[in-house]
Amino acid sequence: MLNTNTYSGFCDLLIDKKYDINKLNFIEKFGFNTIAINTHVEEGSYEPKKKKKKNDPKENKDPIPAPVEIPEDVKNKTKLNILQRVTIEFSDSSISHKFTQSENLRKYDIIAVLPKTLQAFQYACGTLDADLITFEPQTRLPFKVTRKSYRLAVERGLFFELTYSPAIRDSTSRKNIIATAHIYHAVGKSKNIIVTSGADNYTQIRSVHDVCNLGFILGLNSNQSLEVIRNNAHKLILKAQGRRCGKHYMEVTSAVIQSENKIPEL
Repeated sequence: MLNTNTYSGFCDLLIDKKYDINKLNFIEKFGFNTIAINTHVEEGSYEPKKKKKKNDPKENKDPIPAPVEIPEDVKNKTKLNILQRVTIEFSDSSISHKFTQSENLRKYDIIAVLPKTLQAFQYACGTLDADLITFEPQTRLPFKVTRKSYRLAVERGLFFELTYSPAIRDSTSRKNIIATAHIYHAVGKSKNIIVTSGADNYTQIRSVHDVCNLGFILGLNSNQSLEVIRNNAHKLILKAQGRRCGKHYMEVTSAVIQSENKIPEL
């Protein structure tokens, strides 16, 4: 179980599992203290591929894959705090059954969902026991985000994600990310937003300074540009801890001024 007092400083809570873990030092040099290795579960990959015959033995296959294992020697070489995250695509409320029957899901620190329909988005905002709502930057939002749904998600402690590395790769994703950011600003004043890289290699990582500057393009003011990679990320980690421990959760720690909260000098 994670200790939230340990996870301070600047955070990048979406590093693709294809990222070379032997090059985590690049992320550390760019000023980040905490990262989350992401396992993406596509819709349909957790469904049975064919109907079982009556006499066939029952398979107890977990619908969610296990987290990526980080070797101890890699952990010892870096000061980064490494979390495990899963992102699950879904289209309707039947996803809740997958949540309850999966043992592997309990091994993840952060649960993110990618709703594919309006029904799925409303269910994620109002009912689903997750931590983060994200979208595919390659396509525009396939439905309208309303103030009511956004406000409900914020009241429940959920966060919304904007990912910048796809914007580096192609112009279509860049337009979609900016458009989504402006929708969040219009319907919810950009509350409970986090910004992540989504990088699958070190060339797609940007420094803390660059990510803060990117915030202005995404409709964020100077304070919000810091919050999306620091304060909001900390709140998300704490929310995820509360989900794992139950509704009533308290952590008492000593008050220490952390130097990691300052923007590193390059």
